Amino acid sequence: MNKIFFNIDEVSQIVGEQKHTIRFWESRISKLKVIRTQSGHRLYDYENLLLLKKIKRLLEIQKLTLDGVNDYLLASKLRKKLVDDNILSDLKDLLGLLKKSR
Repeated sequence: MNKIFFNIDEVSQIVGEQKHTIRFWESRISKLKVIRTQSGHRLYDYENLLLLKKIKRLLEIQKLTLDGVNDYLLASKLRKKLVDDNILSDLKDLLGLLKKSR
């Protein structure tokens, strides 16, 4: 995608949800951060667009509630941090071994 930001009309069409539904999700999903122009118009970046598609999938296919979606996204963030921390720790150990072998 070449576009950096999308307005709510475009997002509504891409995601396949009504604008009022997307606005409601914004109020309930803590991870969904939308940029606003000085005039108050919503702008969504590509990451927000992907997140909205994920929210829709979690609601429709996995039948989660909005609270369940929030919990799922928080748990995903924590899992990613744990994986990142483990990778960082492994890399530090490897670096230590490489320095010792010199």
